[in-house]
Amino acid sequence: MHASLARAEEALGMLSTLHEGLVALFLDDPGLAVRLVERCDGQVLTRAPELLEDRHASFAADAEQVLKMRGRSVDALLVARDPDDPKGGLAILIEVQLDDDPKKQERLAAYLGLVVDRHGLPVHLGILCLKDRVAQKLASWKVGTALCVHPYVFDHRVVKRVESLEEGLERPVDAILSGVVHGHRGDREAARIALAVARRQPEEKRQRYTATVLAGLPKADREAMIRALPEEDEMQLSQLERECGTFNVGLEEGIEVGRKEGLEVGLDLGREEGLEVGRRGMVRLLRAFLASRGLEPSEEEAAVIEAGSMAELQAWAGKMLVARTVAELLKG
Repeated sequence: MHASLARAEEALGMLSTLHEGLVALFLDDPGLAVRLVERCDGQVLTRAPELLEDRHASFAADAEQVLKMRGRSVDALLVARDPDDPKGGLAILIEVQLDDDPKKQERLAAYLGLVVDRHGLPVHLGILCLKDRVAQKLASWKVGTALCVHPYVFDHRVVKRVESLEEGLERPVDAILSGVVHGHRGDREAARIALAVARRQPEEKRQRYTATVLAGLPKADREAMIRALPEEDEMQLSQLERECGTFNVGLEEGIEVGRKEGLEVGLDLGREEGLEVGRRGMVRLLRAFLASRGLEPSEEEAAVIEAGSMAELQAWAGKMLVARTVAELLKG
């Protein structure tokens, strides 16, 4: 397959709730980042994780103005100020990286510098990844010779496997993360515990957590887990089958459409043209998914979707299962 088509297929593969669902775990409980860092090297970044707040939205304007990059370039920025020391505190950048992306690493390095400049706090970087080869590359990387970045890499070696429902209910976000990270590697029991924890959460989190765990599983395991959901969750199962199932069928169809279109334009397809093929496929897939949920964009909203960049389309796709309106999907 031509390299540009492979990149387009990879971009389409990001169209799931997995990325946004994982990011949301760190926002639901910012202490998750602190616990993961402690498991990495024993360091306790803060003993008051409840003070951590996500400053990503307010900081995004700076990033776009100064660095000329969109706010979605980084997934979360958690900042805690020491109430007894105006100059004290820390900043933690969280990135969910599902595949290798050297360009993203360069943007992260620039973003780290801006955080230091704007907040004047010790800054730490935590990157969550599911693939061993990505984790190995992220353990330490350089931008030229002057800048070396040592992030905390959160992978299956760091994410604690939650062993029981009781343990999971004590810290639900840890259980969901365990289900995704270990379930992605074929551990159905870890995924089963995570789904059981999700079933005991408030409705909005219940749906989001369930969808996140299912999105992280290999296809055969996901189908088996959906079949194993209890009968009393029939309505929830129906909705998940409709949303996750429609998404996955649409994803496969979208990839195939992108492949066929790419082959039609010939093997001399340029990189930018190839990415545009993938972007158009993502637009069609997003519109089809909205239609399956009965959400019809206005003319203005449709124009925004049609003009969306890869990064914007990926961000919108991650919110498809939880957005109640098209306006809510496109907001932020």
